[in-house]
Amino acid sequence: MKKIFLYLFAIVLILNTQYVNASSSDAQKWLNEEISTIIELYRNQDIDKFTRLKAIQNSVNENFAGTGIARFVVGSVWDESTEESRNEFIRLFKEHLYLTIGSLMRGYSNQNFELINSKKDQNQGVYLIDMEIEYNDQKTLVTWRVKESKQRFYVIDLLVADISLVRTKRAEFNSILKKFDNNLDELNFLLKTQNSISFNNLTN
Repeated sequence: MKKIFLYLFAIVLILNTQYVNASSSDAQKWLNEEISTIIELYRNQDIDKFTRLKAIQNSVNENFAGTGIARFVVGSVWDESTEESRNEFIRLFKEHLYLTIGSLMRGYSNQNFELINSKKDQNQGVYLIDMEIEYNDQKTLVTWRVKESKQRFYVIDLLVADISLVRTKRAEFNSILKKFDNNLDELNFLLKTQNSISFNNLTN
């Protein structure tokens, strides 16, 4: 379950496109096309690993709401940190994400998926899209939360077994910060070291 959760997180960070006056069926069609494109990138053996990583990095830098999510995942530590530390965390967090995506995509590009239902939550103004994933003869139901903003669709969260991905990342980082007495600079140092190791592993 954790591996599927992380794989889906990888996809979340890349998805972004344009629609006007969209419906739930538009959102479902878009999501299906975007996921297929991402998976094919890693199924194509003619594309080298540097090109794949660069494509993911560009998508994260251009399409991911880094400041908002970064602020959320570190909680109250954000307000207690300097602007310099915050900016460094945003940069390292985005780097961490694209490297995590690169690592996960290598092992999870051969799963089967099907979008089976979509509807709009009128109260929250988001589309809820159910997707069934089949991996190693096991099926998992995932609900994507998709929002239309400024004539675009964005995946803002997903739920596996009713567990929010974004809140899971928040819990993960808060646990790390507690070990460092809520010092964001210490977390930045850890991320920088981990990112360097991940990049070497993916490119060597």
